[in-house]
Amino acid sequence: SHEIRTPMNAIIGFSDLLSDNFENKAKLERFAKIINQRCNDLLHIITDILDIAKIESGQLPVNISVCKLKSLCEELNSLFEDYQTRMINKNIQFRFKVLSDLSELTILTDQAKLKQIFTNLIDNAYKFTDVGSIEGICRLTENNKLVFSVSDTGIGIPKEKQTAIFDRFVQIEHSSNKNIGGTGIGLSIVNGLVEILGAEITLDSEVGKGSTFSISFPAICLQKLILQEKIEEEVEISFEQGNRTILLVEDDLYNSDFIREILNTYNFTVLKTISGSEAVEISKTQKLDLVLMDIRLPDIDGYEATRQIKLGKPNLKIIAQTAFASKNERQKAIDAGCSDYISKPIDRKVLLDMLKEHLLSSN
Repeated sequence: SHEIRTPMNAIIGFSDLLSDNFENKAKLERFAKIINQRCNDLLHIITDILDIAKIESGQLPVNISVCKLKSLCEELNSLFEDYQTRMINKNIQFRFKVLSDLSELTILTDQAKLKQIFTNLIDNAYKFTDVGSIEGICRLTENNKLVFSVSDTGIGIPKEKQTAIFDRFVQIEHSSNKNIGGTGIGLSIVNGLVEILGAEITLDSEVGKGSTFSISFPAICLQKLILQEKIEEEVEISFEQGNRTILLVEDDLYNSDFIREILNTYNFTVLKTISGSEAVEISKTQKLDLVLMDIRLPDIDGYEATRQIKLGKPNLKIIAQTAFASKNERQKAIDAGCSDYISKPIDRKVLLDMLKEHLLSSN
């Protein structure tokens, strides 16, 4: 309750102050930044709660694929650099190191979940570290196991509590007056994800000196990269190159206004409807370049509307945009005929990149 109500207090409070300060641009920008950050904090908490529920019920989908370790480590390094730029406590140094030449190795894993493990471990390390450093390491052991680890110079964890910290809603008390925050389920999620990925997690910690969490993958997960890497030249597309018409199917007024603001910035012609059946009729009479299709609609759902639109215009690009964020929903969208899928809350950059990709391919 505390962790949910705290960001909500800032969101509601600063939203209320916006209208009183509309002539003060500096305050508007500061308030908007706070609102955005606290919304992301709240979304992170909600996502964690949903993830632990899925893990414990065995319903968390896993997407195992071949991942190049070089690219994966570069992403993890970017993750550390992002924390460095956002951190408030400048006494802490972040760094990520690769101790072996991994350029030709790949690993079979769910890359998104491995990054989620690191995100939670860095979050945890930062909460309990006041000075010193937080370090990520990727290395190969003598028996050819791949080990990822996160070390900190924080308060450490007593021996008698080193098992309990992986339980839900458990936190180690900080001796300082620092407000740690958090729901106490980050390490529980890490433990669940590690088990799902077929790895092992170990903890080495000493009170007053710090902690090291290590995730070890068995050698069977490693293989040499034998395929030639295909380098694709990034093609830039400008939305100013000719006007495009997009049909926005969305029954929520505020979501609709948000997406229209984004599209209007790039001079799209936007047609709007809240009805799936009306979207089908519009597709029959209007020349459309792309459809943004909500799934939960007041009449027929977005999947059925997509199927009916595709009967008349099989080549029309349709992007599902929905609050249903599971892997199964993505597959349902593709099976219905959608070209892509974006989950709410919609990230503006992700949406624009998606539009660029599909409008380019439809030229």
